[in-house]
Amino acid sequence: MTTRNWIAAVVLMGLMTGVGERLLAQDLHFSQYYNAPLNTSPALTGVFSGDIRMGANARQQWASVPVPYLTFSGYYDRKIYVPGLTNGLLGGGILFNYDKAGDGNLSWAQIGLAASYTQQIAETHYLTGGAMLQLGQRAFDPTKLNFDDQYNGDIFDPTLASAESFPKTSVAYTDLSAGINWLMISRDNRNEIVAGIAFYHLTQPAVGFFDDRSATLPMRSAVYTHGVVQVAEKLDVVVHGAWQLLSPQREILAGAGARYHLLVTPLQIIALQAGLSYRLSDALIPHIELHYNDWMVGLSYDINTSPFQVATARRGGPEISLRYIITKVKPPDAFKSCPVF
Repeated sequence: MTTRNWIAAVVLMGLMTGVGERLLAQDLHFSQYYNAPLNTSPALTGVFSGDIRMGANARQQWASVPVPYLTFSGYYDRKIYVPGLTNGLLGGGILFNYDKAGDGNLSWAQIGLAASYTQQIAETHYLTGGAMLQLGQRAFDPTKLNFDDQYNGDIFDPTLASAESFPKTSVAYTDLSAGINWLMISRDNRNEIVAGIAFYHLTQPAVGFFDDRSATLPMRSAVYTHGVVQVAEKLDVVVHGAWQLLSPQREILAGAGARYHLLVTPLQIIALQAGLSYRLSDALIPHIELHYNDWMVGLSYDINTSPFQVATARRGGPEISLRYIITKVKPPDAFKSCPVF
């Protein structure tokens, strides 16, 4: 998974040239997975301090390959308070993903609807279950590709028509994912721990460009955690880690950082965070974040360390994340016995 876009390009070429073995498509991913909640787990829907959350993630990969690989994600989720629901609440959200890779403009477009239920299981502990239904489309542009039969006997002539034909250049599919999440959040300080497990592609949809199941999305499993530990009045330590498996690919990512609060008052928060992550056998990822009241902006950059660095000159690519949270002021009779976490 660490070389997901490269594998996607290989998969596309394999499908177009009629390779007989079963080829598997790959998933998108973000280095700042902890800032992409609905892509990390459906069980993170509605799990945040506030009432409404909106955000986006954008990533450019391997601009020196020479075709840049682009990934974008946007999401919206909120808490849903139900009268009479003791120590629990519902969450709902929508997710949009778009990814474009390689010379053939191999693209993925996905829109997902997520739902979750959170139950308070102790004074500061919450358990959430969530699920997401996604509709997706995978497509490519054959006019952007070159083929062996465009060699005229002397030279390669890209203007020659190719005899290659494709039953279809786009395919639509439905997908289902689910997850469980645990949250511990302190009321006395800024300590917070999140951990969970998620399963994607439970239906293993076919996404190939032929009318068969030569290319499917195999089930992907993910285990993740991230947390904040307050170590001083203005200083927090931030840690995160994730393990994902989409056979035969796997991704292991871990990192840590420090968050310094320049200003902490009941009405205003300003904090700066810096840290370093490592994706096993693939990349070093320095990152910074700015927290300003209800806004967060995160920047990271992949420094490639895999054998693919020969082509990338160690330039993996930049990534940016943006988040905004709205907290509504409720009248006294609207307060729930379950705290707004």
